[in-house]
Amino acid sequence: MKKKLMTIFYCFLSLLLIPMKIWANGIHLIEIRGTINPATSHYLTRAIKEAETANSSFLLIELDTPGGLVSSVREMAQSIDQSKVPVLVFTMPAGAAATSAGALLMISSHLAIMSPGTNIGAAHPVGAQGEDIKGTMGEKAVNDISAFARSMAELRNRNPKAASEVVSKSNSYTAEEALKEQLIEVIAADRNALWKSLNARQVQVGPNKIILNTDPAPTIHILEMSLGEKVLNFLSHPNIAAILMSLGLLLIYAELSAPGIGIGGVLGGLCLFVAFIAFQSIPIYLGGLILLGLGVILIIAEIFIPTAGALGVGGTITLLFGFLWVVDPTGTDLRISPWIIGAICGTLLLSMTLISFVVSRIRKQSEEALKNVGGGGFAGIQGYKGRIQTVASDGKSGHVFIKGELWKFVSVEPLKENEKVIVSGSRGLILEVIRDME
Repeated sequence: MKKKLMTIFYCFLSLLLIPMKIWANGIHLIEIRGTINPATSHYLTRAIKEAETANSSFLLIELDTPGGLVSSVREMAQSIDQSKVPVLVFTMPAGAAATSAGALLMISSHLAIMSPGTNIGAAHPVGAQGEDIKGTMGEKAVNDISAFARSMAELRNRNPKAASEVVSKSNSYTAEEALKEQLIEVIAADRNALWKSLNARQVQVGPNKIILNTDPAPTIHILEMSLGEKVLNFLSHPNIAAILMSLGLLLIYAELSAPGIGIGGVLGGLCLFVAFIAFQSIPIYLGGLILLGLGVILIIAEIFIPTAGALGVGGTITLLFGFLWVVDPTGTDLRISPWIIGAICGTLLLSMTLISFVVSRIRKQSEEALKNVGGGGFAGIQGYKGRIQTVASDGKSGHVFIKGELWKFVSVEPLKENEKVIVSGSRGLILEVIRDME
């Protein structure tokens, strides 16, 4: 009987221990210091896969972010939820912050840690100038993001009310306040303090209960962003997209105003293409995008339809409103800085004025030169005078000597050798001439 009871006890104990693991290998570490965007989402997903492949004890994210895209942080929350290794988010060092989308990432993590002197919160969606979004759209955005924060908090056994108010009331907390409100689990000044706090701590990862072992201190495998992720991370900000778009527009304007070897046009087109890619990674309003397109058309039209600058000014104003309204505030807390918008519009107006002035001066000087020396049209030779060298039997074709060069010519009327003529046009490489009556 006693043996049967012991067998039952061991079976029961083994069932309890099935979902529990002790991970004691090295750890993977990534840093997110900047905005949360598609690049950081891809970075985290890749890091989780590598940590799983290496059988790491856990993945540690050292975080310092002003926020970013709601869509990206949702993707990151999904990656964390599907992870087979614990994903820990550590806001550090002192002075760092996990605000807006960063706060949502912290709430979504398996274990949330903050350093003294850091803060978390302020995830309320705002408009283009930092104002509250009014009406149904504002309510929809707040309710949606608030529900996301609350659901993640409930999933991770955190305070759903405090998580919800991070969005609905834009509450912010210090590390100590966040611990008291049960938004985080650990406060640690640095990595050494973190290892002491994490040792023997249990973390729930899906159906498994994992006991962390950080004594002795684990080996750290730092995973850097790939080159592609770094480039996308740099481009995934409305300020960068706006600057690239305005620079591309300015280069194309200069190229069309004074056509040259095409470098300006090529670089301008490349800037516009990259700006388009950058805008693709940002939630945008269709109306704002239409305004940007209309502004570009008006500015380019100024080159072909001179209006004393009216189209250029109108296009610049249209771009201004397009930049103000193109970013969807319900999808991100990132904005195009008003200072950037002002600098772009001022630079466009000043540059267009300067380019127009220089081009008009060049054209005026060219016209004056043509009046003085003659020439124009094909090869700059129309209007030049010359003398007939040879003629065919009908006198209407032959060779003419123009400015030291021998050209083939055709004429409507018969001409004679040594007769003076004027170039009136051309047919490919054959000049059309008329008799010089002077």
